[in-house]
Amino acid sequence: MSSQSDKILIGWKEYCSLPDLNIKKIIAKVDTGADTSALHALNIKPFTDRGEPHVQFEVYPIRFNNTFMQVCSAPVVDYRVIRSSNGLHEKRFVIATRLILGEQEYLTQLTLSNRSFLNYRMLLGKGFLNGNVIIDTSQKYCQKVR
Repeated sequence: MSSQSDKILIGWKEYCSLPDLNIKKIIAKVDTGADTSALHALNIKPFTDRGEPHVQFEVYPIRFNNTFMQVCSAPVVDYRVIRSSNGLHEKRFVIATRLILGEQEYLTQLTLSNRSFLNYRMLLGKGFLNGNVIIDTSQKYCQKVR
C-alpha cells in the first residue's frame, strides 16, 4: 500500500506519454468511474508473434486532429467486456504498457477502443489511479511533460 507521500497530485486531465507505443504526448482525462484505462485505437488487428497474441492498431494522439497517426503494436494481456458510458457492452483487447506521468513511470493496462466521438483520446481509470495519485478536480495539467 502506498503512503500519501508516494502519490503525485494530478488534475482532472493531464499530459502523459506512452514510450512503448512511441506516443510522446497525449492528454488523458481522469475517470474515477471507469475501472480500466482506455486508449483511442482504430484499425485494431490481432496477430500472433512467436505463438503469443499481439495486436496492431492506429492511435491519433492529438485531440481533434485526425491526420497525425501513430501505428502501434503490443502483446495482448487480456480481453475484457467493458460497459461503456452509454450502457453498451464491448469486448476489448487489453495491453500492458509503460505510462509516464510527470516524473513517474508506471506499468499499466489499457483497453483499446474507438473513442472518435469522445473529447479525449485516453482515459485514466481506477485500475491506474488507485494507489498512485491524489486527484484535485479543480486543477488540470499539474504534472509537467518530460
